[in-house]
Amino acid sequence: MIKRLYLLLMAAVPVFACGPYFPSSYLSDYNDRFEADLNPAVELELIALEYHLIDEAPFPDGTYTTLQAEKLDFTKKAEQLGGQEWLTDYMAYAKSVRAAETNVPAPAVPNHLQEFTLYLEGTAEFRADEKVTFPQAWRELLALDVSNRLYRTEWVYYMRGNLAGAHGMPEQAGKSYAACRTAAREIPARHSLGLAHASYKRDYLCQTNLAMRIERGLAATGYYHRTGDFARRDHCMNHLRLDVTQASQEGLSTPSAAVLETMALFNIGKTDFIRTLEQHPDLKITPRLAWFMYKNGEPRKAAAYLEHCPADDILANWLRYRLAQRSGRTDEAIEKLRQWLNGLQHSRRIIYRFDYTGTVSPASALHGSLGTLYADRGQMLDALESFVAAGAYPDAALIAERYVETDDLQRYVDAFQSRTSKGPANRVDDWPQTETPRNSIELRLSYLLARRLFREGRPQEALPYYPTEIGYILQTYLHALKESRSFWNSWNTRAAHLYHAARIMRWKGMELCGTELYPDYTIVEGFFPSIGIEHESAVAPENMRPLYDKTAPIPNQRFHYRQIAAEQAGDAAVLAWNRHQKAMMLWSAGTWIKDRHPDAADVYYKKLARLHFQSLAKTADAIRWFPEGSDAMQQIHHSEQYIRPRKLSDAAKAYAAY
Repeated sequence: MIKRLYLLLMAAVPVFACGPYFPSSYLSDYNDRFEADLNPAVELELIALEYHLIDEAPFPDGTYTTLQAEKLDFTKKAEQLGGQEWLTDYMAYAKSVRAAETNVPAPAVPNHLQEFTLYLEGTAEFRADEKVTFPQAWRELLALDVSNRLYRTEWVYYMRGNLAGAHGMPEQAGKSYAACRTAAREIPARHSLGLAHASYKRDYLCQTNLAMRIERGLAATGYYHRTGDFARRDHCMNHLRLDVTQASQEGLSTPSAAVLETMALFNIGKTDFIRTLEQHPDLKITPRLAWFMYKNGEPRKAAAYLEHCPADDILANWLRYRLAQRSGRTDEAIEKLRQWLNGLQHSRRIIYRFDYTGTVSPASALHGSLGTLYADRGQMLDALESFVAAGAYPDAALIAERYVETDDLQRYVDAFQSRTSKGPANRVDDWPQTETPRNSIELRLSYLLARRLFREGRPQEALPYYPTEIGYILQTYLHALKESRSFWNSWNTRAAHLYHAARIMRWKGMELCGTELYPDYTIVEGFFPSIGIEHESAVAPENMRPLYDKTAPIPNQRFHYRQIAAEQAGDAAVLAWNRHQKAMMLWSAGTWIKDRHPDAADVYYKKLARLHFQSLAKTADAIRWFPEGSDAMQQIHHSEQYIRPRKLSDAAKAYAAY
C-alpha cells in the first residue's frame, strides 16, 4: 500500500517570542489537525426550510422607532384620504399613551384611521390593568374590514403574543406570533417596525415545553441566519445550545424529526445520542445524520446512511470522499472530490479549519485535500498544482523542491502568468500565510526554482528566475568566478576574485542557493533551525524516494552554502602565492564553519598554523585554534565587495600590531 507523504511542518500557532507564525500543512496536519465540521447556522436554516418552519421569503427588519413609525404610518394613510389635519392630535395622543397616561381620550378621526386610535386604546388598556391579555380595543380593531386595518394588524398580534408570553401562556403566544407573520405576509402594508421579523425570537424565548422550545429555537436561528441578522442569530443559537444540552440530559419523550436533527448538530462527540437516533426508525435519513455517525467514529453506519442520501447532495458527497480516502480507495476519493469540487467549494455547509490557524476557505480546503490524494499516488505535478490552488505554500514548496524533476518544475514555472510581467513584480513577500495568494506563491516557486538550478550547477539558467536584486548578486558572483579562472590575471589576483566569490557565497548563499525547507529553511530566512520538517520523516511512495534523495543539497546540512564558501576560500588560499593573503583566506574559511563544523574547520586551522613566520599563523598555532580577527580583517571578512590582493595581505600582515 502506498505510504502517505508526511511533511512534519510546525502547525500554525500564535506568534511566540521564539518563532514566527507559520501556517499548517495539509500533508502533515490533514488527519491530525485539519477539521471539517458542519456550519450549524446553515444546517439549522436548511432544517427549518425542509420542515416548513420558516418562510422562504424573509420579512423586513424595522428601521424606525415606535413614535417614528406612528407618524409615518398615520401620515401615509391620511394622505390617501386627502388631508393631514388629524396628525397633530393623533401624535399628541400617541405620546400620552407611550408615557403611560391611560386616561387621555382618543381623538376623533375618520373611520379609515380608527385602526391607529384603537391600537393605542388597547395599549392604554393593558397598561392600566396588568391582568389584561387581550384588550377590547384590539378585538374591535381585528373586527374591522381588512382594508381598514392594514397598518396595525401585525402590531396587535405581536403585542398580544408578548402579553401572552408575559402571563405564562406560551401556546397562545406562539399562535399570536404566527398570526403576526401571517398578517405580514397577507396584508400589503409597510412593516415599519419589522415585528414579524422580530417575532421568531420572541416566539422561541417564551416557550416552556422543551421539545417545542428547541423547535422554535431551530426556526428562529435558521430564519435569522437566512436574513443576515447575525446578532439575533447568535443570541438564539447560544440559547439553543443550552436547550439541546438540557434535552440530551433529560431526554425527550416524542421529539419531532426536526428536533432530532437539531440535537444531532450539537451532540457531536456524544456517542450515547446514536441510540437516540436509532430508536426512531421512521426518522428520515439525511446527509447531516450520516455526518453525525461519521464524526462519532461510526464510518460503517455513516456509509449505510449515505446509501439513502441523494446522489447529488453536496454534504453526502463530501462524506463519500472522506470514507473512500479513509479506506485507501484513493482513485475513488479523487474522482468524488474532483466531481464535486465546484459545488463543494462554494457550499456554506461545511467549516474547514486547522487546530491552530483557524478557518480556511472552502476552496483552499478542497484543493488542499485533493493535493494530499495526488501526493499519495505519486502524481506530484498534480499535487503541486492543487497546493498552489489551495494557497498552501509550504506543501507546494516541499513538492516543488524535492519531489518533481527540475525540468518538469521549470516547465511548470514557465507557464505562470506572473512570469510574463516586467519590472519589480518578481519581488517575494516576507512570510507565507495559511492561504497565500497565488501570485505570491508563483513568485516564491520561481525563486525556489532559481536556487535549485543554482545548486544543480545551472546558474545561467537560474538567472531569469531570481528576484531582480538577487539576480544582480548572482551576476557579481559569476563574474568573480570567471575572473578567478582567467589566465590573464596573476595568481594572487585570481585568488582574490575566488575569495570574493566565497564571501558572496557566505553572506548571500541563502539567497543564491539555500533550500526553501530542510536543511536551510530559506522560507524563514534561516532564522530558525527547524519549522517542523525532518528529512528522515519525509516518506513518499517508494518510487519517489530516489528523487527525494537526488534533490538534496550537497552537503545535505544546515547552511550548506557556508561549507561551500569555506571550500572556495580554501581553494583561493591554494591559488595565492602571498603567505599573508593565504593566511587571511584560511582564517575566513575556518571561522565561517568552526562553530557548526569544527572537524571540517580543523583542516583550515592546520594549514594556517603551518604558515611559518606569519603573525596570524603564529597566534593560531599558539592558541590551537582560530584567533579573533583585527578590525581590518573583520571588515574584509564581512565584505561582499572585491578587495585587491595587497589590501588582503596587509590586513593579515598587520595582525601582530593588533
